[in-house]
Amino acid sequence: CFQISCQGATSITTFAVFLCDKIEPALHRAVYERTAKAIAEDMQGKFPDFQGNRANLEVSILRYLAEQENFEYFKDYLNCPKQLFQSYTETRVRSYCLDGNRRLEKFLDSSLNLLYGNILKAVSLSTKIVNDRKDREDKVSLWLDEFCRELTEVINLPRSDLKGIEHQEVTDIEFLSSVMAEALDDLKNRLRKEFADADMSSFARQPHTILAEHFSGCWEQCPFCGAVCTNTMRNHDGDHQLVFHRPRALVGTKWHETDHLVIDICSSLVSSDSLFRVGDSEWIQYKRYRDAGPRFSTWNILPDPSMQAYWKWFVSHFRTQLEALYNGKFQGKGEIPKAWQRVTKQEALSELDK
Repeated sequence: CFQISCQGATSITTFAVFLCDKIEPALHRAVYERTAKAIAEDMQGKFPDFQGNRANLEVSILRYLAEQENFEYFKDYLNCPKQLFQSYTETRVRSYCLDGNRRLEKFLDSSLNLLYGNILKAVSLSTKIVNDRKDREDKVSLWLDEFCRELTEVINLPRSDLKGIEHQEVTDIEFLSSVMAEALDDLKNRLRKEFADADMSSFARQPHTILAEHFSGCWEQCPFCGAVCTNTMRNHDGDHQLVFHRPRALVGTKWHETDHLVIDICSSLVSSDSLFRVGDSEWIQYKRYRDAGPRFSTWNILPDPSMQAYWKWFVSHFRTQLEALYNGKFQGKGEIPKAWQRVTKQEALSELDK
C-alpha cells in the first residue's frame, strides 16, 4: 500500500516538474510581451511628447535638438528623420525604465504577478472540473485539456507539447493541484530573481518600437528642403504636403555656378520666377515644379513666404558647420539676413510651442 502511494507521489512530482518546465519559457515570453505594451502605454499617458500626434512629437524633438545644440544630432535629423524619431523614442524609454527607481524591474514584477495569478486560477479551475467528472478515467488528460484551454489568452502553451505526461498514473487530483501550486511558486521566485538584473535586451519586441508605431504616418521628404510630409497615414491618398518648409541650404542646395547656399524656402520659391535644375541639363521654373517628374509631381507646395524662427536661428547658429558640411558659403544671394541673426533660441522655441 505504501509503495503505491509513494509511486503516485513521484508520478505527480514528475508531472509538475515537466509541466513547469514547459510553462517557464512561455511565461517568460508573456511577461516581456505584456511589459513592453505596459511601458508604451504608461509613457503615452505620462509624457507630453507622446500624448499628441506626430507633429507634436516633432516639436519635442526639435526642442531636444536645440537644447543639446549638437550639430551631429541635427545632421541625423535632416538626413534620416525616421531613424532619429526612433532613436529619440528609444532614448526616452531607456532612461524612463532604467533610472534609479528600477522601474523596469517593477514593470516586469507586476506583469509576472498578474500572469502567475492567472496560471494559479487555471490550476484550480481544471482541478474543480476534473473532480466534478467522477465518470472519467483519463483524469490527467482531461485536466490538461482544461488547463491549456484556460491559459489560451494568458500564455502560449500548446496542448500537443504535453502529450508526454498525459498517461501518468495520477489519481489524486487534489494532491496534484497543491504540488503544482508549489512548483509554480518556485518558478515565480526564479523569474523574479532574474528580473532584478533585467535590461532592455531581453525584449523580443521593444517598448520603444510599440510606442513609435503610434507615430508612423508618411515619411516622404520634400524633394526641395527635406521636410517630412505631415500626413498621419503611411500610404495616404492625395499629394504629400506640410505646413512649414525650410531653407534649401539645409540639404546643401547652392545657386547655379556659385558656392552660395540657398536660404530661400521652397514655398516662397514656387511663387517666384526662379529655376531649378533636374538631372544634368533640364531647367524648370519652381512654379511648374510638378513637371519635373515623379519625385516632385506627388507634392503640393503652396506659395507661402512664412518660415519658422527655429530654422532662422539654426542657420545663423550653425552657419560654420553648414558651410563646412556642404562646402558652400552664406554669401551673395545666400547672405543670412541680420534679422535672422537676432533670433534667440528661446524665441525659436516659444514659437514652436504655439
